Amino acid sequence: MMTKTPFEPDVTIVMPIYKPNEDILKMVEKALAEQKYNGKVTVIKTNKGGFGKTFNYGVENAKTEIVISLHQDCVPVNENWLRDLVAPLEDKDVVATVSKVELPYEYWRNFDAVGKILSAKEQMVITPALDQKACANKRSALLKVGLFDSDNFATAGEDYDMYLKLKKIGKIVYPDTKVYHYHWHNISNRFAKEAQLSNSFGALVRKHGTNIDHWYIGILKSIPIIGWPIFLLQCKPLKIKHLTLVAIPLYLYINFLYCKNFWKGFFSGKQTKTI
Repeated sequence: MMTKTPFEPDVTIVMPIYKPNEDILKMVEKALAEQKYNGKVTVIKTNKGGFGKTFNYGVENAKTEIVISLHQDCVPVNENWLRDLVAPLEDKDVVATVSKVELPYEYWRNFDAVGKILSAKEQMVITPALDQKACANKRSALLKVGLFDSDNFATAGEDYDMYLKLKKIGKIVYPDTKVYHYHWHNISNRFAKEAQLSNSFGALVRKHGTNIDHWYIGILKSIPIIGWPIFLLQCKPLKIKHLTLVAIPLYLYINFLYCKNFWKGFFSGKQTKTI
């Protein structure tokens, strides 16, 4: 009985680099070096100002059909990550694959109170739609849909915009792969992040409307006071029992911050709030 040859084509990994934590970046590089993968792996580290522009540059300069996005703070959890992520792309109908993402508890527990509360919903294993933190894409599919919309989404929203475009032309698969996401959250950068994300979501709703999964929840969150309970439900209070009383007024502020930036993105039709 003949054994099937594993699907391990040459690949290009595009890694946007912007003020990296050098220790974490070394962890990423070490994990890549330890991958059990027989195809040639080319890594492009670059920064062209925003993920969309950076990844578009990588795609345009890649010499391989498989182009992988990997953020500078996302560490593959095992040596089979690359092989398992790429394998489904052997199917001609599959255009992209997506890694699960986990914010490690031991890392999260060292955040300040605000950072801990606002990132509590991320302190679990998440399966993104197509967040490009650690995803494999067919270059031909990306080119077919026009690459990432870096004109309307400078630093957020371009990933979900791509998800909506790619799923129209092929299958997006979610293999059993995972990365640890070592992104630091504190009171300063998290408020900015909430503004950025809500602003980009407003632009996404303007562009794609009801094609967005659970679009109505985003609309409800954009209404002052009415949206407040939704934020509280999403904050996972069981993880932060001792901070629940802080979360109640904090998310009231986040509700108003969300409203302001969501509608700004919606009426302008583009993401304008960056970090």
